[in-house]
Amino acid sequence: MTITFIPGEVNKSNYSVAHSNWKNHHIIAYGSGNNLIITGGTVQPTNKNPNPFNVDKSLQTIYLDRDPSAIDINPENGYILVSIESKILVYKPMNEYMKIPKWQSSIEIDVNESTINCIKWASEENEIVVGTDSGLYLFYLYEEYGELKYRKRWQANQVNPVTEILVTPNSKMIMTKSGSFDRLIKVWTRISYGDENTLFEVTYLPHPQGTFVIDYHLKKQITEEDKKNEIDASMANIKNIRDYINNATDEGEVIYSFCSDYKFRVWASCEHSGHNQINNWATLDLKEVFSKISTVIVIENYHLRETLIPALKNSDCALFNGLDINDLDLLFVVSDTAEVKIYAITNISQCPPTKILFTPISGNYHFGKNEYPLINTQVKTEKISSSYIESEEFITTVLKPLLVKEICILNERVPFLTFLLHDRVKNTLRFNIMNIEKLARGSKLESVLINKYQGHTKSIRKLVKSNSSFSQNNVLLSISNFPQHNYIWEPMLLQTNTMSVTKRFQINVESGIVNAVIINDVEPPVDWKRRHIVVTAGRNNEISVWDCNGSTNDDQPADLITKVKTGVEKEPLVFVLTEYPDNTQAERKYCVVALYAHDQIKSWKLFLHYKQNKITDILFDEESVASLPQEEEIYQATAVDAFVSEANKSLIAVISKNGLLKSYSLNFDESIRWKKVSELETNVSAASKIHGSTVINKFAVVDSTGYKLSIWDVMQGVLEYEETFPESNGPVTDLDWTFLSASKMKSTSNALLSVGFSRFVLLYTQLRYDYTNKIPAYATLKKIDISDYTSHEIGDSIWLDGGYLIIGAGNQFFIDDRWVKLGSSAIDSTIRQLMSGYTDDDEEMVFDISYLVRVLNGPLPIFHPQFVIQALFIMQFTAVKKILVQLFQVIRRGDVITWDLNTDVENLFRNDEIYQPKRRMSLTLDTFTEFNDEVADLLIERLMKISLPLLTRHQQSTLISTIVIVKDFTKDMLVELDPNGIRYLISLKLSSTATATSTSSATTKKRLAQIQWAMMCKTPDILLEHVTKHYGGKIKWKEMKDSGMPFWVEKNSFTKLFEKMAALEFKDAPLGRICLYYLSLKKKDILIRLIKHKDDKEKNKIIGFMQKDFTQASNRSSALKNAYVLLGLHRYLDAAYFFLLADAPKDCCRILADKVDSDLAVAVAKVYGAEDIAENQLSISNMDYLHDPILLLNSENFYKSELLETLIRICMIYTRMGCDYIALELLKNWKFSDK
Repeated sequence: MTITFIPGEVNKSNYSVAHSNWKNHHIIAYGSGNNLIITGGTVQPTNKNPNPFNVDKSLQTIYLDRDPSAIDINPENGYILVSIESKILVYKPMNEYMKIPKWQSSIEIDVNESTINCIKWASEENEIVVGTDSGLYLFYLYEEYGELKYRKRWQANQVNPVTEILVTPNSKMIMTKSGSFDRLIKVWTRISYGDENTLFEVTYLPHPQGTFVIDYHLKKQITEEDKKNEIDASMANIKNIRDYINNATDEGEVIYSFCSDYKFRVWASCEHSGHNQINNWATLDLKEVFSKISTVIVIENYHLRETLIPALKNSDCALFNGLDINDLDLLFVVSDTAEVKIYAITNISQCPPTKILFTPISGNYHFGKNEYPLINTQVKTEKISSSYIESEEFITTVLKPLLVKEICILNERVPFLTFLLHDRVKNTLRFNIMNIEKLARGSKLESVLINKYQGHTKSIRKLVKSNSSFSQNNVLLSISNFPQHNYIWEPMLLQTNTMSVTKRFQINVESGIVNAVIINDVEPPVDWKRRHIVVTAGRNNEISVWDCNGSTNDDQPADLITKVKTGVEKEPLVFVLTEYPDNTQAERKYCVVALYAHDQIKSWKLFLHYKQNKITDILFDEESVASLPQEEEIYQATAVDAFVSEANKSLIAVISKNGLLKSYSLNFDESIRWKKVSELETNVSAASKIHGSTVINKFAVVDSTGYKLSIWDVMQGVLEYEETFPESNGPVTDLDWTFLSASKMKSTSNALLSVGFSRFVLLYTQLRYDYTNKIPAYATLKKIDISDYTSHEIGDSIWLDGGYLIIGAGNQFFIDDRWVKLGSSAIDSTIRQLMSGYTDDDEEMVFDISYLVRVLNGPLPIFHPQFVIQALFIMQFTAVKKILVQLFQVIRRGDVITWDLNTDVENLFRNDEIYQPKRRMSLTLDTFTEFNDEVADLLIERLMKISLPLLTRHQQSTLISTIVIVKDFTKDMLVELDPNGIRYLISLKLSSTATATSTSSATTKKRLAQIQWAMMCKTPDILLEHVTKHYGGKIKWKEMKDSGMPFWVEKNSFTKLFEKMAALEFKDAPLGRICLYYLSLKKKDILIRLIKHKDDKEKNKIIGFMQKDFTQASNRSSALKNAYVLLGLHRYLDAAYFFLLADAPKDCCRILADKVDSDLAVAVAKVYGAEDIAENQLSISNMDYLHDPILLLNSENFYKSELLETLIRICMIYTRMGCDYIALELLKNWKFSDK
């Protein structure tokens, strides 16, 4: 539901980052290379319980001509300033009110060809303060006839470049610095307004010689809302003057500064003799607080009024006892190890502020490692010169490696403090929130990282995941077309179920990387410091081995261990890694394979030698490997997802141009040889994409057009799913499998497939096999569309741990989280019904993807009708009754309805007394502990009023019908009928109550399964009696067809039934059908007499023709000619009975089977005496429906030699149906026959 953005690496300049609030949006804007990144969070009015983690996130990337040097945001109107060299670009929101804010270019300002270093908004005046190499400028922006225009109001040339600016919102005061080592803060105080006569006077805030100002802060004044001041008459003629002046403009300004002498100073202005003087009123010496201070952060009273102060008023907090909380600022002093010392600054508002106090707040505070970077500021060169000290490298990595952007409130409805940390060493930007209210409840500082903005500076071509599948610690390698821009990324959990990635190591392959394999965590991690081994295949036909050791080169380029030439002048089709089977704790060996052709393969052995879980030596040697055991040329090849420690599973897969798919594993017995694991004929010619996974035994294939996807089960060799995508999607560009499980076992059936296109990715989940309904094997669970966030096309996408999908597009990452918000699709509607009553989040309908795949494809709850019906089919009547009684008790008590109804499922299947069911026909004290009519009726009544979780409405209706069937099965029926007869009756009764939701193909499948069971029944006469009773003794053609009687009822019995059916049909059936019935019975004379009583305009012709003697060849020939004439008129039923008059039953049955009704064709063949036709029709049906588990159980007589394989296949089908308990029961109790 939420996409986490990794938009791109942050530029190093002081003012390349800004954030602010505008309306209900929190906006972050920063420069990344020559891109402007605008991202933010919006609190929608429909969000009833907003918090920092559920705001709507947005991203816009604007491409610029060159790198931006300074950025600022106007909180009043949302305008964004961007400076490039000597120009200022102004971007304005497309609309004032937007659900997803977007910005567009509005105006360009040229600043006298002087390089711009910094820009700031004076938001209340809509003025821009600009600091350049040549001086200080003030521009005024205004709208005229809907067009944005500007005027320059003031300019002050300077000898030194203006590098830092602070300005009050009303532009009354501007503060500037020149260079990083300036000890003077220039304060420009405004003495007049207007386009022509704007004037400032300048004063200086001097700091001791030999020091320089590290940081300074202008305190925001708190004003009374809606309090207006009269405009001076002398200013009334100024065009576009502000409509009021705050009274607070006459009050003194407060400035905080922090100097290199580790002293924190408070400056305040007051008027004396008509002049505004600024003096240093208080100083706090911080030298003894920490040996190394990283930064200081001031949180003003303005920001505490909606956060800390209300909490202090409502609690008894000893930390702030005796302090005036209404006149209090907080000072955070942060060390280089992220420790924090907090001071309360009080009595600031006095004028003059002669009694300022610094009060330390007791407690041990610190920022977490995710929220605050630990930066090594040691000088990296032995030669220290004045030029080096003044260089950008020294300033950004040693002097001021970390910049803290101003504090602001996230949103008025989400009153958390937010601040940005600009790490100029690693070129990252941390977006943190702080719940300052926690200080009122105890000495605890709660800061949370919301996002870490970083990324590439070049486009991402390929993503590679580490090989330790299912470790939950996988890492990622991003590959670009530029050698120095390949990085190892490690996952980082931001908050609950939201993940980002952080850049850790650079893999600098001079020739560029074609492909790579990664072994993550080759040593146990030490805190966040991890160690990985990367093996790369380069463009110069070299294999390189890299050591990514977080303990020695944390966030540094990886160390090259070795590189070897391949001797092959082309790039490998597949580059894979697997583990040798004989590894020990002291030595681990890996086999790296490069496949160039079926008869051209290279292999290397990677040795990792250990002592006490630490690597002591890394070796990399070439190893001989056999060719693939095939003659076909490889058209496409792929690595198969597998556990790195399972070399016996498929490692690679290849497909020929004609579509023959083969997978191979490595055999390490004597020499390294290939062993074929599977072979599958897909009939997909010139496949454009293939990808598979041995974990789930699935393979996805895309045809040559790129628009048709097919998914195969390689274990069973069957096609599970096909879909043709619209051309508007573009061709499929990427396939990737993952698998989710609720357990930590290395096995699962819950598969997810990502199908990538140029601008979006579709996520497919496997659906449970439904025994009674024809549904697709896969469904689209989610669409991840990045077109709203970037104009880049997707370079690659890959699954990381736990269902997080990482998409690389341009130089940006988009990480889709594991949550799914339901929409309006058919699968979403089904999920809504399944989850109704099972979750408290019915309104939002947002679910964990791992939970949804379990609901859609995991084990069924034991009260699910599919589970109950399959249990009945294996004669577990007592178990079913126990389940129904337990379900009734849970509902009656009002307990939470769990998957297993809080019962021991294993015990349900023990000592099942199939032929001695205990039925109680009267209400007794133990009514609710045994299944009887009373319990069944009460349970049905309850189910008519409530919705069970994890069942759709149709499934609950089927459950009610199943309860009725269990209730109606008498002891005599269970004793008289054999298991196949019982199965047939259950299926018949279910079919009679089935709703219209069942598809025709599903209905056909169920009916033919019924036919199989009826044919295998050893008591067909008794079964026929029960079927006749089921239909109330009156069987017309519909009932005869639905019950499959033409297939399984013995000929003589069926002929009698057929004659009775013909008599019952006579009144309502059309004449052609009546003729067919009686001619099939060879009772032409009776038919002629009956036709006379039918109201049909053709009856006289028919009677006249039928009175002929059809033993004569001429009359039979005439009937045959008439039959063909009727075929030409598409009167197929009439043609069929004319074929019977001509004694051509095969032609009659062929027309009936092809054009009318195949069941009727079998019935006619049986009663007419053409048994060979019926048997042939039956055998065709038999071949098409052998995927039924019960039919396969009954196939023992036909497949004795493959019984074990058949049993495993049956259990796999049960697992696909969600009946895992039944599969386990079958495996546990199956007894193989000795015959």
